[in-house]
Amino acid sequence: MEFSLEKISERIHFGKTKEYFAEVLSSYQNENYRSSIVMLWSVAVCDIVYKLQHLVDLYEDASASVILTELTALQNSDPKSSAWEIKLVDDVYGKTNLIDGAEYENLRYLQKQRHLSAHPVLNNESELHTPNKETVRALLRNTLEGLLIKPPFYTQKIFDELIADVSDNTEALNTAKKVKRYVESRYLNRLTSDVELQIYRSLWKFVFKLENEDCGKNRKINLQVLDVIGQRNIGRLRQFIDGEKDYYSNIAGNGSPVAYLVFYLSQNHDLYGALSEDARLKVQHCIESDSAGKTLGWFVKGSLSKHFEDLIEWIESEEYPVFKEGQWDALLQINDSEEWQEMFCKAVGAYYAVSKSFDEADSRFRDALQSRIHLFSLVAINYLLGKIEANTQVYRRGLASIDHPKLIKRALELDENFDFSPYPYFEKIVEEGEVVDG
Repeated sequence: MEFSLEKISERIHFGKTKEYFAEVLSSYQNENYRSSIVMLWSVAVCDIVYKLQHLVDLYEDASASVILTELTALQNSDPKSSAWEIKLVDDVYGKTNLIDGAEYENLRYLQKQRHLSAHPVLNNESELHTPNKETVRALLRNTLEGLLIKPPFYTQKIFDELIADVSDNTEALNTAKKVKRYVESRYLNRLTSDVELQIYRSLWKFVFKLENEDCGKNRKINLQVLDVIGQRNIGRLRQFIDGEKDYYSNIAGNGSPVAYLVFYLSQNHDLYGALSEDARLKVQHCIESDSAGKTLGWFVKGSLSKHFEDLIEWIESEEYPVFKEGQWDALLQINDSEEWQEMFCKAVGAYYAVSKSFDEADSRFRDALQSRIHLFSLVAINYLLGKIEANTQVYRRGLASIDHPKLIKRALELDENFDFSPYPYFEKIVEEGEVVDG
């Protein structure tokens, strides 16, 4: 689908800028490319001034105030000079977060094209410089996306607004996908990468360091926002954290913040190596002693298969762990390979099969196994049936007559000639025709 200048121009933040840009677009559409470039530069400069004034009016931004004051003094000292325009762009890039490096270079290139288009610079054939359509279109798009459609955000203020907003809307933002759609649409799509990473930096402290009532209440949704920003900037993230190792290694000593960090590192294991030795010791302690840590701390083991072996040993030990809601989903998410899915299913099967009572087996089938039967491979289903055969508390319970035919059905889906003879309990169910469709 072709990029639409008209459509994206509707998202221009300031009304005056939108009005001026309509004139730029009209010149472009009428193939008046020199006029379009000259006007586009003027619109960009005006929009920067509007944004700086907005920062001063709403947030009392000291940097914006200094830039505007110096700009006014420069204009008054030499009203006919346009040198202030270049200084404005340079200062905004160097002293604010309104534009990043790529956007700054785009604006400087626009200024050069504006100079060639506005002044009688003749080529070898004594003709005025005329930018081609493709160049003008690219400059229009870059200026729209890099400047005009972005609202003026002061980093700390937008951070405060964002975390208050998602906290107020936690009930509606009840899945990671909803959080992603919401924060991207409302905030991130309008920010530079540098500003996003500054928000990530602040969130890191809120999620993995601070322990107070507000942080505890919002830790989950703040982690989801942090993850969204991290994924959007994945190519820069490790270098960004490496650059401030001490800051990112200043995590809580134990408790919920460290457990959340283990969860995050289980899906972003490359970042574990960016932490200092003392921070890694805290993480390792959580993995050795905390239920969530033992579940997800594969990244210190060397391999997923070693982590699987440790999980089975833990699940079948006298410690008899009880998994909390969401713990299984987090475990499945640490890797998207078929090999890990099979190991995961075996872990679910082992967890169900070690149930110590009929009631425990009822709840473990319902909470851990039932919704995941479709994930089981032939290897995993054989593993599960073998485990069940070894525990009368699992296969002699009343609800087993309803639950276990579902496992048989899955086995037959995978292999219509599935051999149940190694599993006498299940073989008897098949022979008696008790397999159900539901």
